[in-house]
Amino acid sequence: MQAVGRIKEVWTYPVSSVGGQKQERLVVAPGGIAEDRRFALFDAETGLAAAPEREPRWRPALFMEANSSSATAMPQLHFPGGERFWLDDPTLNAKLEAYFGFSVRVGYYASKAVHADIRFPITSNRYEPAALHVVTTSSLAALGAILGSSELDARRFRPSILIDTDGMEGFIENDWVGNLLFVGNNPISVTEPARRCGMTMIAQPGLEENPDILRSIMRHNKRHLGVYAEVGQEITLRPGDLVYAET
Repeated sequence: MQAVGRIKEVWTYPVSSVGGQKQERLVVAPGGIAEDRRFALFDAETGLAAAPEREPRWRPALFMEANSSSATAMPQLHFPGGERFWLDDPTLNAKLEAYFGFSVRVGYYASKAVHADIRFPITSNRYEPAALHVVTTSSLAALGAILGSSELDARRFRPSILIDTDGMEGFIENDWVGNLLFVGNNPISVTEPARRCGMTMIAQPGLEENPDILRSIMRHNKRHLGVYAEVGQEITLRPGDLVYAET
């Protein structure tokens, strides 16, 4: 095995398409991260979940944040003006409609329906998220160099885990597909490269819209940046944990 770095950040995204929450630890099970993408915003008229990468009307979602203290706690939505609402707050629907300019509701994603609450409808997943989404600082620096800028902000790519791979260069995750990473004695199976979408170029707090990000990923790394991974048993990951890769 080869030491590739340390975990720099771990993230959860309680509400899909909304800004996430940096955590002190991440509990990952074979079915994924329990508190990750449990909820989604959806159009109350069509029933379709938010899609900021395809529909500009949903892009204000990237300027919101969601946080939750645990897989069972009710998340809060934070609006740019500083207002905060629990997802079950009866006044939230009116605030969402005023914010987006059309009728928006909060629902459970279908894959999380085991945790469903009758206060929330179930909305279909736009995609089935992998248990883990891994990005490295090497890839962010490589893409930044192509764009003629410094290392890019990881928030554009919404990883579960950001690994600090100081001293390594290029899109190194490509070589991990089909192999194992290890954090301590815990194996993590890297299953496929992460195919990027328009979410990478959308503006969000402190980050301007930049279409060249997606264009550069398409031209220089076959539209991939980062990888998806799975675990065979529940593990806990923390910033500072050493990461090793099969050689």
